[in-house]
Amino acid sequence: MVCYTVNHAARLLGQAITHRLAALGASPGQLPTLLALYGRDGLTQSELARHTGVEQPTMALNLKRMERDGLITRSPDPTDARRALVHLTDRAKAVRTDIQALRAGIDTQALAGFSPEEHAQLRALLDRLVNNLHTLTSPAGKDSA
Repeated sequence: MVCYTVNHAARLLGQAITHRLAALGASPGQLPTLLALYGRDGLTQSELARHTGVEQPTMALNLKRMERDGLITRSPDPTDARRALVHLTDRAKAVRTDIQALRAGIDTQALAGFSPEEHAQLRALLDRLVNNLHTLTSPAGKDSA
């Protein structure tokens, strides 16, 4: 039943994020890319794919949508003409504080009634769960299953 409960919680968190991000002109699929670029603007598509843990084709589609939505621009990499650098637009930069507040607000609501110790314990347990699932879904993990 743990898998169902975690999946249910993930769906509810996803719904909360979806509704709030839509008001800011972004989608949940764009959030990891925005956060990566907030950390370091001017990454390449490959760097973004690695940083966010998505495949190159998925990142290419995501960037196309983000460009369409006015959240990013791409410019040639001055050191390698085969690559493009991805930059946030002023529009994306303008919602940074709101996106960070949105994330903090959802965390606060989701963790209402949890003590700081319970919050830390939940975080540690979820990190372990994610690591276990990475092992389960990695090519090496599939071979050993």
